[in-house]
Amino acid sequence: MTASTTIGLLQLSPVFKNPTATIDLAEKLITDLRPGQIDLLILPELALAGYNFQSYEEIEPFVESEIDGISVTWAKKTATRLNCHVIIGFAQRIPSNPNSSDQSDQKCYNSLAIISNESKLLKTYHKTQLYPAVDPLWAKAGEGFLRMDLKIGKSSNGDLRDVKCCIGICMDLSPDKFEAPFDAYELSSFSVQNGAELLLCPMAWLSSTSNPDPNQTLSGKSWSEVGSTLNYWAARCKPLWEKAGQTFVACNRVGCEKDTVYTGTSCVISNVPEEGESLSEIPERPTVLVHANVLGCRAKAM
Repeated sequence: MTASTTIGLLQLSPVFKNPTATIDLAEKLITDLRPGQIDLLILPELALAGYNFQSYEEIEPFVESEIDGISVTWAKKTATRLNCHVIIGFAQRIPSNPNSSDQSDQKCYNSLAIISNESKLLKTYHKTQLYPAVDPLWAKAGEGFLRMDLKIGKSSNGDLRDVKCCIGICMDLSPDKFEAPFDAYELSSFSVQNGAELLLCPMAWLSSTSNPDPNQTLSGKSWSEVGSTLNYWAARCKPLWEKAGQTFVACNRVGCEKDTVYTGTSCVISNVPEEGESLSEIPERPTVLVHANVLGCRAKAM
């Protein structure tokens, strides 16, 4: 039976090294959302502190616990208020020895926290394929991509069901280290092989234009500015398009940090039927229809 899910993509410009200020911004962007209006809220990679850290020493004050860190704490509070699942990117510290208080005995990951609508931490995911220019300066690679069920699918009578989700972070979508064969399609192949219905990807994706304008990034872009990014994401998801009813969801950030401009372009790319086409007319019916809205970057809250 086909279900639907409503996703909010919180596309924002984090205040670099100021998670509290970023929370204030995020709250303004979602202030009009009502409980139950969305089933899932996704924030970008390293959503509250920013991304462009050049060493462990620089990011260390913003590395958090998945138990009581500022990112997970805010996500749990938001999940309760909106009665929805929340996915948020954060820098995570895990002691190599849980009984040790020695901060040198730590592992740090570029992570996602997946929070239920009951404010429970369901899972943390560690970015598997690190962006060579930034991530290895402070983070360790994760153990592999994640496939998990999220109870975010609504049937016609309002009942919720599990939706099979594959979850990755930004560079996970690209060839590993930019060295792997393009047609390996690591993340999207994993998604298909593991029976996922949705591929969810929080990001801090850089602008691909030769002379990006950070002001234009914040106010919206023309197709000439974002087309190459969208085409690349779609190309990296080729295994999805070989099966009917597959959906890729990207939540990317905007803004500028140091000399780096982020492209935004949060989106849903899908091969579900076009408007007016009956689900019964396609060979394999999609199991999840996605409704999404970008919160921020010229888009109004739902």
